[in-house]
Amino acid sequence: MRPSGSGPTHDAPALLVTVAVADVVLRLDPETGALLERIPVDPRPSESDEPHGVAVSPDGAHWYVTLAHGDPTLSKFEREGDRLVGRGSLLSAGAARVELSPDGAVAYIADYDRSMPGSDGEVVAIRTRDLELQARNRICEGPHHALPDPSARVVAVACSLGDEIVILDASDLSEIRRFPVDPDPGEPGFPRFKPLNLAWSSDGDRLYVALHLADRVRVFDAGGAKIGEVATGRRPAQIAVSEDESILVAANRGDGTLSVIDGASLEETSRIDLGAAHPHGVVLSGSAETAFVTCEGTTGTPGRTVAVSLGPEPGVAWSTETGPVPLGIAWMPPARP
Repeated sequence: MRPSGSGPTHDAPALLVTVAVADVVLRLDPETGALLERIPVDPRPSESDEPHGVAVSPDGAHWYVTLAHGDPTLSKFEREGDRLVGRGSLLSAGAARVELSPDGAVAYIADYDRSMPGSDGEVVAIRTRDLELQARNRICEGPHHALPDPSARVVAVACSLGDEIVILDASDLSEIRRFPVDPDPGEPGFPRFKPLNLAWSSDGDRLYVALHLADRVRVFDAGGAKIGEVATGRRPAQIAVSEDESILVAANRGDGTLSVIDGASLEETSRIDLGAAHPHGVVLSGSAETAFVTCEGTTGTPGRTVAVSLGPEPGVAWSTETGPVPLGIAWMPPARP
């Protein structure tokens, strides 16, 4: 519910943050970090269902959140009033991030099933209009992130336990090709690099891959050839790139920092201490002037969401407590007239 005394907020830009242990999504003011709404997403009040990924439709009218446990689902909310308007089954546990096609018609979700080592996880395509399953494909161990390219022709999948990227046809999730993230990958189930998260360039010609165990982001062309890389802080998790590719950011889980990277030279220009443990999710504001990072915290410290100014002198703009284990984060643009 909206904090007492606050005014209307739903037309303004906002941040959506999933809080796994509390089974809620928080709507935050991106200017100040103030809590605007606390939205329950808990079909089983006595259990933790772990909301994980969150995404906003391109028109800003709806947002979507995955529940990873219990009865794994993709839930659909209206922007106005944060009203639940649908919930579709994902059929298998471990749902991680959710990504939308450029027109918002299809949601792609990787099943990062940590409870079944040695078994291939799947990627599903869900029609957002009615949350019906459109396609599925079981492709590799530990698929962590499935990201459609800007043309909506293909979906790249980070196979975290197989040290490889799989490229799928976006229309039916059939496999087109796969390639290792390094010529010397680890054995299946024992990755040396652990590709976790992805970002496409705006033209779809380059794919950025966060290599969690190699402390770097590696860049590939659309065919899978390596074209560059940059060292980051320890254990990069989620990454984000600005539309013009001038800025790349990486949330470094291992040392509590954010790497700010020049997109043209692929050089780290700043490494910002976030003052919070275990960074996880990262998103850029619409103008790419600010990066927002969720930090999971520890058993003794609560999680936080941290805003980092990316101007001439990058640094923390605000930091707000957001409860136990915040994971996913999404930028909600202003409502369209």
